[in-house]
Amino acid sequence: MNKQLASAGFREKYFHTGDVILNYAVGPDNGQALVFIHGQSVTWEEYTFIMPLLASRFQVFAVTLRGHGKSSWTPGSYTFNQLGRDMTGFLEKAVGRPAIVAGNSSGGVLAAWLAANAPAWVEAIVLEDPPLFRCDRENIRRTAVFDTFLAFTRLSIPGGGGYSYFFTEHLIESAREAAGVMNTKLPPKFVVGILGKLIALQQALSPGKPVDFRFMPEKMRIMMRGTSQFDGNFSRAFVEGTAGEDFDHGETLARIEQPVLFLHADFFLRDDGRLMGAQDDADVARVKSLVRGPWNYVRMHCGHAIALEAPEREAAEILTWYDSVVLPARRA
Repeated sequence: MNKQLASAGFREKYFHTGDVILNYAVGPDNGQALVFIHGQSVTWEEYTFIMPLLASRFQVFAVTLRGHGKSSWTPGSYTFNQLGRDMTGFLEKAVGRPAIVAGNSSGGVLAAWLAANAPAWVEAIVLEDPPLFRCDRENIRRTAVFDTFLAFTRLSIPGGGGYSYFFTEHLIESAREAAGVMNTKLPPKFVVGILGKLIALQQALSPGKPVDFRFMPEKMRIMMRGTSQFDGNFSRAFVEGTAGEDFDHGETLARIEQPVLFLHADFFLRDDGRLMGAQDDADVARVKSLVRGPWNYVRMHCGHAIALEAPEREAAEILTWYDSVVLPARRA
């Protein structure tokens, strides 16, 4: 665990849902429960930088979903309904009281699922650039992330090239293409080639362990540890459409009555017409039109992984919203 997190009183733990084991981090009990749910292919470490910023006002939890990192991998059972049941059990038994639930990317879609389907355990939600409507089977092919999901599926099959190939031939190149919506500084191509060889060597010497190099920037290390310990079958469920079985985004949003803070990251349309980003302005307007609870929108000029790219700004927005909207709603 990051030294700053450990010094702030955070500890790494495990929770058994009765079906799978979820790895998570939790801080000292300093107030309202705040639960973070990461985006696809990373882990609870996505929230490394923001967690200590909020620890004095909340008891902060950050969970790793099944199919990721140290949590159980269950190929063939990655659906929003299953993930929602996992997280409902976590809220009931590990958190034990109503929480503010924040989620990035598909974790944001899951936060919406929880607000609608487990309202007794969800007081309010923070949607961190969620691909609502964009990640269903009909629309996902119209987004640039579809190519990344396809690349991840190859990691789950023999002869798919392995993580070294995925990192050098897809992940870094797709990150360069997304420069308009990301602030991440990427290494030059000759360094990427060297990293590819180091990845292959480390995985040969330490099979099953996350890829990690201490000489790299911390944000890059977090992303690399996550993507190197990720079940590509999770992405396969999105590519094939099984992730959204019996889950309707619009119907779900229409049942959300809790306060919502929507954080919208940068986006643009590529030359091929596909969206680079999670949602455009029309998508956000559609979400807003369906939600019944108090709505607060903030345009974040940063990349998709907001808590990694703009942790101070996100923490400030959460605190302002909590004090001005969530607390008054509780007292009303």
